Amino acid sequence: MDGHLCSLDRRSVLAGFGAGVAALSGCASASGRAAASHLRIGTIQPPVTLDPVVARGVGSAQAVARVFDGLYTYGTGTDVVPQMAAGPPSVDGSGDGGGSGGRGDGKGGPSVTVELDRDARFHDGEPATPTDVRYSFLAPQRERTAPSWAVSPVEAVEVVDDRTVRLVLARPYPGLAHALTRPVVPKHAREADREAFASAPVGSGPFRVESFDEEKRVALSRWDDYWGKPAPALDAVSLFHVEKPITQLTSLVSDRTDAIEPISPRFRADVESLSGAVAAERAGFRSLYLGFNLNEGPTTDRAVREGVVRCLDVEEAVSKFVEPEGERLSSTLPRRVATAWDFPTDEWAASIPSKDVERAKRSFADAEASVGTLRILSSKHPVWREFAEALAAGLRDAGQSALVDAVGWGPYQERSVSGAESDYSMFVGEVAGTGDPDSFLYPVFHENAEGLTNGVFYHREDVMNPLLSARQTTDRGERKSLYESAVGTLLSERVFLPLSSFHNSFAHERSLRNFRVHPIAQLNPRLTSPDGAATMGAAGGGGGL
Repeated sequence: MDGHLCSLDRRSVLAGFGAGVAALSGCASASGRAAASHLRIGTIQPPVTLDPVVARGVGSAQAVARVFDGLYTYGTGTDVVPQMAAGPPSVDGSGDGGGSGGRGDGKGGPSVTVELDRDARFHDGEPATPTDVRYSFLAPQRERTAPSWAVSPVEAVEVVDDRTVRLVLARPYPGLAHALTRPVVPKHAREADREAFASAPVGSGPFRVESFDEEKRVALSRWDDYWGKPAPALDAVSLFHVEKPITQLTSLVSDRTDAIEPISPRFRADVESLSGAVAAERAGFRSLYLGFNLNEGPTTDRAVREGVVRCLDVEEAVSKFVEPEGERLSSTLPRRVATAWDFPTDEWAASIPSKDVERAKRSFADAEASVGTLRILSSKHPVWREFAEALAAGLRDAGQSALVDAVGWGPYQERSVSGAESDYSMFVGEVAGTGDPDSFLYPVFHENAEGLTNGVFYHREDVMNPLLSARQTTDRGERKSLYESAVGTLLSERVFLPLSSFHNSFAHERSLRNFRVHPIAQLNPRLTSPDGAATMGAAGGGGGL
């Protein structure tokens, strides 16, 4: 299908429902019994693991956020408020206005002391301790897992007493407040059996795991003894994978689900009129990009990359596949971040070539060796795959052989950072971050994150050094200059091609109340928050699938 569907009717949508029934079966209840309020969510991005120490990607993070709490969480925006912590952190140092301590000149490293809420405990009844906090910050670094980039500036974690922990940093870390929201993991439970923990974890959050089928579904039930506030109001929550947007829509129309995520750009105009659902969306902190493999294969040649970027009309692709659920970008930074930092987005956009097949042919002819087949790796997310297919068509127009490899979420996460020519020449990637530029640049491009969250394998020091230095000072002006330099080089060297932002969006039944969409994708669906808990009326969630 090209472009957006102009209109659908309820009968035609339901006619296609049979093909999607199998994907939705087996989700009657999170606990195997009829639930008074059972929220059923069909999602494009399913969880691959429930272990916060290793989790990568929005799908896993969203399931983890229902099961685990952190020392802190977010308010309605990027403001950080206590969760398992008894109050605000105490920063040792003279302070620098950046919320991460220091000597006042933005150069000295702080230590941050946090006191745990005396009521905080895990699902197995064990109290949350400073030892668990220490483990949660150090385990990703020791095991070198995907989330390690966010906590790597934490040099040491000290247990002060039975309720107090101190985090020690070598330098200021402007992303520290965000790092403090990471889930706290019970050391005793995870170390007893890491493999089992990944599918049946013990957390401290408002919901417990009843069952988990990797990349298919996770069933959660309310933890009646939840120690925090507000208490969860829903009895059960099921998140399950629905691969195709049309299946999502039919499931909502036929009352097989209570909510879907995201709202497909193709069906944005139809979702409310056909299903009677409420569209809830919010521009957030996530972006899509095309990353090149600079480790092995034809795209290590700059001439090949020059040819590739001239084979895709990004403006047209974003108009067809994304709008109105996002917009074209000039970097991996969402517009709201780029605007807040006054980055030179017009200058960056001007440096990105337009589609030009004849110029692309000349660039490929300039390559030092035979280009061969260009492999484009994508997840099965429909928007990602559409970008990949559009690029492949442009490459073929330019006389090149191109193959789109759209794989499941688990294989995608492994292969997209392997650096192997056999896995990809380029990949469609997503970065879901916070309001800080570091979260959109360091994990995507710095060599310290290679094989974890970085699949481009680019090593020039005039990019690596600025990206590292920018997370070691809280001087905003200095950071801005460092980021501008790094992004300019990444664009000019064709290390990546910016594609678009992508909104956080849900369509849900009207009986679902106090359901809020957060700008940070990993927090959604936000069923408990400082503002209250989501509830369902008599019309929703009573039936089973």
